[in-house]
Amino acid sequence: MPPSPPSPPRRLHLAASRFERLPRQITDVVCQPGWVHLGEPPLDWRAEVAEAMAVRNFPAAARLSAAWAYRTMRPRYTPEELAKFYSAGEFRIFHYAVGDRLDFADDTFSFVFSEHFFEHLFLDQSIALLRECHRIMQPGAVIRTAVPDADLRTYARPEAPGYPSLKTPWTHHQKHKSRWNVYSLSEALSVAGFVPRPVMHCTKEGEFIEAVPSAPTGPYTGCPHFELISSLRYFRRMPSLIVDGIKPVPGVDIS
Repeated sequence: MPPSPPSPPRRLHLAASRFERLPRQITDVVCQPGWVHLGEPPLDWRAEVAEAMAVRNFPAAARLSAAWAYRTMRPRYTPEELAKFYSAGEFRIFHYAVGDRLDFADDTFSFVFSEHFFEHLFLDQSIALLRECHRIMQPGAVIRTAVPDADLRTYARPEAPGYPSLKTPWTHHQKHKSRWNVYSLSEALSVAGFVPRPVMHCTKEGEFIEAVPSAPTGPYTGCPHFELISSLRYFRRMPSLIVDGIKPVPGVDIS
């Protein structure tokens, strides 16, 4: 018998945005075999809009226009398309608490990415989850993380305190519990065992830097999925603070 074809490399979409919200340029990348998605289940859009309106505490005069804006943000995928998205890879409902163990073996994934999730965790939760990501990633793999550049960004005003509203309780899933910058996110990745490499960030001197790797050299030498590492087209909220964490390969200096 001929040998079985090799299984596709596994890539992890951590805290995945609901596919209903994602533009096609992203679903074309992530809704493919080999991806595992940890995220929230398919949404009830009417309930989502109602909750957003309540949590963000819009003035009465702005509620109608805000509701319309929320309603029109969702890409218009057909039910058949959405069914294909959810069945193309592996989807698991995901909620995280410190002490949780991700249900994957060591050295499982060759690429991980997360967009605008770690700001919803406190620092201890973030480091614990990054350590779990380190455990399940293969040596040489990359975790690419995007969060709001809360205070240093020069392309927008700093994030408001207590975002999305001071009236939003700290227990609410939309509450931002951490304010990240390139220095703190890089340090968190280092503490979790990764070698950090900023990809898009603002410095304390007010400089905006975009440094998407263009060739698999330096710390990216031998990293799987360089077609993903050399692109940002699968991110929805741009610009953002984006920092890569590279899991070291034993005996190889990637500093």
